[in-house]
Amino acid sequence: MLLGTIVCELIGLGFLVAGYFLAVKKATNLLTLLSGYDQLRVLDEEALARATGPVLMVIGAYLCFVPLLADRFGPDSAFLPLIGLIFLGVIFVNIYGRVKGIF
Repeated sequence: MLLGTIVCELIGLGFLVAGYFLAVKKATNLLTLLSGYDQLRVLDEEALARATGPVLMVIGAYLCFVPLLADRFGPDSAFLPLIGLIFLGVIFVNIYGRVKGIF
């Protein structure tokens, strides 16, 4: 149980740090870590960084709280919203990118 908590916290902190560097520092070199990222299709890399950074920060913050929620409400009640959060984040970035002309 302790190992799972540590791993979940480290992954959550990794998401928080990556989101911070994308959203606040606009480190566009981290965009290569995104799945399906194609530099030729992206018209505005900074706008993509501003769109994906907050999504990664929200997912990272939730991942940091998952061990607490899993202890309190059970693992299913903690991890199922995470799947939905990731799904909604991907949909948001795709729709936002298409509407704003990022790609």
